[in-house]
Amino acid sequence: MASTDGRSYEEASRLLTDLAEVEVSTKQCQRVTQRIGRERLVQRDERLKEFEQLPLPQQRTSPSTAPANDWSGRVAAILMDGGRAQLRDDRWGTPRKADEKKRRWWREPKVACLATFLSHPHDCDPLPEIPACLLDPLWVIPRVNEIKRTRSGEFGDGDPPDEARARDAHSTHTSDAPPEEPSVPTDAVLPTHQPPGDSRSEHWSPPPLVKSVVATFGPYEQLGRLTRVEAWQRGFDAASRKVFLGDGHRSNWSTRDQQFSTYTAITDLLHALSYVYTAAVESSPDMNAAWRRYCGWATAVWKGRVRDVLAELEPLAATTTDAAVAEKLQRCVTYLQNNAPRMRYDCYRQQGLPITTTQIESTIKQINRRMKGTEKFWEEGAEPQLQLCADRLSDTDALGTFWRRRASAQTGFRNRCANT
Repeated sequence: MASTDGRSYEEASRLLTDLAEVEVSTKQCQRVTQRIGRERLVQRDERLKEFEQLPLPQQRTSPSTAPANDWSGRVAAILMDGGRAQLRDDRWGTPRKADEKKRRWWREPKVACLATFLSHPHDCDPLPEIPACLLDPLWVIPRVNEIKRTRSGEFGDGDPPDEARARDAHSTHTSDAPPEEPSVPTDAVLPTHQPPGDSRSEHWSPPPLVKSVVATFGPYEQLGRLTRVEAWQRGFDAASRKVFLGDGHRSNWSTRDQQFSTYTAITDLLHALSYVYTAAVESSPDMNAAWRRYCGWATAVWKGRVRDVLAELEPLAATTTDAAVAEKLQRCVTYLQNNAPRMRYDCYRQQGLPITTTQIESTIKQINRRMKGTEKFWEEGAEPQLQLCADRLSDTDALGTFWRRRASAQTGFRNRCANT
């Protein structure tokens, strides 16, 4: 636990000494943590094998061990995204060839969050007007910049690797890649919007209940299979309302099509608005005019009228003479075109469905805190540590169950003493 909550094994050793008054060396913390992580991986792989050997009808039926939820007031949601970590491979320590590009060690741990939300369907859209904070530049611009920094990766030593851009080894769909962060003139006088009261009280999405986390350094195909097993064990198939949320990249939707085809696909609202904001800024040299354009487009997106935005944006992208600006606008057009069927936010709110990926975004930040670092490199211990991070962040007490089963399975002297 200390090795997972801390940023390093050295910090875990200090925590045990300071808080538990137990002297455990840094190396011992690493060895114990890695051993437990490998045991969890064995359990994970065995569970996957057992599930995939079940008949297909049984795979579509919730097991008897699933929680007995009343799904009438709940939504089952699956959210996917990726983090960052540096992994050494067999090239480490070998001289670089003369024609070899600069070596990159950044890789993407793929993460899925399975969450339940408390909500009921409505007769109409419960929040038809866009929240004031989404029209407030002091709220919008920092979040758009954060999304752009997160999606491009703050690697510090050059461009992100091809895997981080493509999101998996088989995807090179650059049209969904985020455009560069738009520059904001320092002399621009942006309009300010004073929210009528506290706009944070306006719930865009239903409140979350319980989440579990699945993570792997393998491809998205493997993440989808592992997530399918977790969803089956939690009884998600019994839910009448099921959603799959992603940031808009096609690797998310291919996973959804392969494993969760009955789930409603939804593109994260804030990622959609980040592209709308970028398009508005790039389409006008005047920041004040660009902001007014953003407000109109954001309102249309909020109401599910993405086609109205495309009707204005497509001619702008086609007639722009600046090649760099035209490329950025075309990226935004492509993103909105590809994800328009998954951006009917007015209908989703009426059905009581979540429309943001805040659950997975916060989970990724917590995992990155342990796994990511410009001077932190992983070898064979990356996957076991990532598994323990996912277990630690789950509300389903995966580690507690593991420890109880592990203790009952022990046949050594300590276990015999415990039973006397």
